[in-house]
Amino acid sequence: MTAAAPRGCSQITRELSGAGFDARPSDAIVQEMWDKSFFLASLAGITCLMRGSIGEIAATPHGPAAALALLEECRVTAAASGYAPGERVLERARALLTKPGSNLEASMLRDLRQGHPIEANHVVGDMLARATRLQLPTTMLGIVDAHLKVHEARRLAGSLPSSRPPFASLAADHG
Repeated sequence: MTAAAPRGCSQITRELSGAGFDARPSDAIVQEMWDKSFFLASLAGITCLMRGSIGEIAATPHGPAAALALLEECRVTAAASGYAPGERVLERARALLTKPGSNLEASMLRDLRQGHPIEANHVVGDMLARATRLQLPTTMLGIVDAHLKVHEARRLAGSLPSSRPPFASLAADHG
């Protein structure tokens, strides 16, 4: 923080740090929030769409290209909104989203697998809405959003498949 930062900022930082939060003041908080948002929309979008970890996606012939296409749509949206991620942030995001063997997956994927409500409208839907308002290309964001909305509709209708493995009831009946 600059010397001109409000004096209360350091007190809030101390209080939050003392409570176990990773707290630090920032002169560029809105940019940092956009950096997190564009990455989170990309991570949640690609792992939910593909229903797998980054490593599983990276192991497929077209997985890394799909992840990078989604990341690019999110990057363009952030940039057009006035918050282009810096080159270092972008390089890190590209590396994380294409890392072979990575177990990284969004918490939204875990919620989706367990049949819990997901933050589709707050993460991917928000990025899609911003891109649409700015008349930007949204092919990947649209596909991910449709996928998540179908899941949510099925969840609300109670028609999600059981989380039990196929034929589990047969094994139980004949075991």
